[in-house]
Amino acid sequence: MATSVLIVDSNPDGLEMYLTALAIEGFDTRTAASASEALEVLERARPRAVVTELRLPGTPGVELIQRVRQEQPDTYIVGLASEGPDEGRGRDAGCDVVLPVPCLPETLIRELRRGLS
Repeated sequence: MATSVLIVDSNPDGLEMYLTALAIEGFDTRTAASASEALEVLERARPRAVVTELRLPGTPGVELIQRVRQEQPDTYIVGLASEGPDEGRGRDAGCDVVLPVPCLPETLIRELRRGLS
């Protein structure tokens, strides 16, 4: 059974890039373009991992991370952030790891495999 991952990215190109790369590697991937859309997906599915940018339109990614951590504490969370204050906010919110953006798909896949093993 494929590992399920939810990718939350407000950039359509970034979303498509990660979706394609993870699908090729055998992940069962769902997507969302905002925190509110991600919460809807999380209600229907319980992914093993969530990959989210920290700067999302509307509800900040930090709030999404906190909700995921409260409602699904075993979910592996990867934050995507600009270097600097966002990195610390991601860790404080409950990310298991924060990767710098831009993040190559290969780096994300390697981190997901490491964190989910």
